Amino acid sequence: MSKTEGQPVKRTASLDEQLLMADIARRHFWNGRTRVEIADELGLSRFKVGRLLETAISSGLVRIEINLPEAVDSDLSLRLKERYGLDRALVTAPRDESPEGIRDALGRAAAALLADLVTEDDVLGVTSGRSIDAAARHLTRLAGCEIIQLTGMPGNLNDNPVEVLRRVTELSGGQAHSIYAPLTVATADSAEALRSDPRLASAFGRFAAVTIAVTAVGCWRPADSRFHDGIGEADRTELLRRGVIADVGGALLDVDGTAIHDFDDRTLGIGLEGLMAIDQVIVVAGGEWKTPAIRAALRSGLAETLITDSTVARRLLAEPS
Repeated sequence: MSKTEGQPVKRTASLDEQLLMADIARRHFWNGRTRVEIADELGLSRFKVGRLLETAISSGLVRIEINLPEAVDSDLSLRLKERYGLDRALVTAPRDESPEGIRDALGRAAAALLADLVTEDDVLGVTSGRSIDAAARHLTRLAGCEIIQLTGMPGNLNDNPVEVLRRVTELSGGQAHSIYAPLTVATADSAEALRSDPRLASAFGRFAAVTIAVTAVGCWRPADSRFHDGIGEADRTELLRRGVIADVGGALLDVDGTAIHDFDDRTLGIGLEGLMAIDQVIVVAGGEWKTPAIRAALRSGLAETLITDSTVARRLLAEPS
């Protein structure tokens, strides 16, 4: 919140009264002093301090503005938070509603949150996803924390978690653990061999230490998922038959948010159980077509924070409780 003084006063008050109200407001709003502390400092009763603060606001001498990040809809954010029992929700209202414009708006909001939320004591985990890539591009500061790649590479250089990890690590200066391997492989034996490879084991071994994770959501109906695109047609058809509608962090989810484990032994990622164990999971996903997949991710219970766009938010809020 920003507090702006100097607005036209709507009541008759002497200059001394205005200066006193300004002094009290400055001590309270800017310096964080309580009404009791201000009363002791100025030799006034706490009741008079309270009355003068109320008068300063009602008269226009002090104006309180709520300045959320650019294009964040506060009403939808609060309603979505309450509806799904989240720690927080950030609902963007992008002017450009193309897929690229939506991802850019989501990335800006995610970058602002990560810059404020992450401390040097945290261990930050990142997955693949174009919205995650946008967040990394918009980051301008990040605490010097340890950073872990949470999924293998999906096979698209424009959606590469290793590249995201590199950019974020350059900004943070913290230690990084990467997974130079595919997201999915042909056999369970191949996946097990890669997990135990010393060059990759450091990342898998640090999953349990992650305190904040930021993840995208892949959509299977309609198809907008690197996981979906990276497996064979027969496997894809079978998983769709089994009800897969979303993937998050290498985990496959059905419409109710229940994990479908058919492909777990061939996937290199943290998975649903790993995400559920993390204190703060930030889901960054938008676009109207992804609403069912985002809903599934919320129903799974893995998310503490959702960053999405206003169209998705309205669709999520419109469904019956």
